[in-house]
Amino acid sequence: MRKGFMVPGVRNAFRDMLWTLCPTTCLSRWVDRRLRLGENFWLFVLGVNNSGTTALAKILESHPSVRTLPAEGHFLTKALPRGIQYGVTRSFSLRCDVFRWTEESPSGPALRARYDWSWYYPDRPGILLEKSPPNTLRARWLQQNFEPSRFVAIVRHPYAVCEGTRRRIGRTIEHAAEHWRRANEYLFNDIPHLRHSLWFRYEDLCARPEEYLVKLASFLDLSQPFDTRVLASLDSPNIDNTQSPLRNFNSRSIGRLSRHDISAINGIAGALMERLGYECL
Repeated sequence: MRKGFMVPGVRNAFRDMLWTLCPTTCLSRWVDRRLRLGENFWLFVLGVNNSGTTALAKILESHPSVRTLPAEGHFLTKALPRGIQYGVTRSFSLRCDVFRWTEESPSGPALRARYDWSWYYPDRPGILLEKSPPNTLRARWLQQNFEPSRFVAIVRHPYAVCEGTRRRIGRTIEHAAEHWRRANEYLFNDIPHLRHSLWFRYEDLCARPEEYLVKLASFLDLSQPFDTRVLASLDSPNIDNTQSPLRNFNSRSIGRLSRHDISAINGIAGALMERLGYECL
């Protein structure tokens, strides 16, 4: 039975039945053929929520040589934990005991994730793009278990990230700042261990988007450049919860912070802010 002709409930039941009944070696071969892993590589977007990861993913998936999932990968597999399960929605780094995975972590969930995702990726050649914010804590595990792979990381000023976290889910500024600090400390400590990685700041992407389209195309070895028209049609939510082209909304977010909020963020994340080139107010 072709997967494209199954209604979602039947497809999910059929998928789970095959996972239960088929030997691991057969599943692994099927996944490799389905995803065409011999001729393509994985591309993981790294960065905390509200850092520009959605805009970045939209740019990447606009290229005809890139395949993507219909939703964030952790929502489409039973192999990976989700923040809502542990009370850390948009703040997964506060449960590193659950979300922090490295080369030493069990590899078993990788095959299940690849298997589940293989039912959603388009059946054609192309780079396999995946964007789930908790990937920020498990890049080294992903490199170990998803070969070959590359990583694009994006970081944004914590004032804007923390304001957005509080506005969207009601967390305290201190809670949001601790998450930003922990997640990005892990990220930038892991980057030297990644064989193929590129990182940049959200602010620089917004200021010089065409330049970063060129950098991304070069990093991904794409023979065809990105179409710059994607920058005018990004379907990414902004501070007003509407859709708009790529634009830096930091000043409006920061304007919603009190002096106490800013002092709290500086006290928690100030050292890392300076390391990443962000000035403390």
